[in-house]
Amino acid sequence: MKPVTVEKILLEFDPEQGNILPVLKRINAAFGYVSETDAKKMADYFSVSLSHIFELASFYSLIGTKKDSDIVIKICSGTNCTVQGSSCLIAEVEKYFGIKAGDEFNPKVRLEVISCLGRCGEGPIMMVNGRIYTKVTVSGARDILENME
Repeated sequence: MKPVTVEKILLEFDPEQGNILPVLKRINAAFGYVSETDAKKMADYFSVSLSHIFELASFYSLIGTKKDSDIVIKICSGTNCTVQGSSCLIAEVEKYFGIKAGDEFNPKVRLEVISCLGRCGEGPIMMVNGRIYTKVTVSGARDILENME
């Protein structure tokens, strides 16, 4: 099987502006993010400005514009998760890694506080590299972090 390239992805779509979002999604799925180089190729292909590509990409939280950290932890801060103790989970993860939620200084690990994962009855929710953990306690969070693959 031939490796996927941005050029191959672009050629799957007509150069119409309505196809920019599907291309962003495909590039993100293939490479984990949309780099500036990829965005420039898209801008040329679709005959739009580079800022237009990044404007669309940054609007959608599931499309990354930077290479992800090795470990990405997301903790829900929705009402039910907060009532169930998600702020304690956030504090535990910050302490464990010596980071602060939202900081992007550590290339190895990033902690994001997100508004909702849609599993309100199972809170607090913690996601580590896409794997969802439900009803997480502080000691449970520590166990998850210590046993990451």
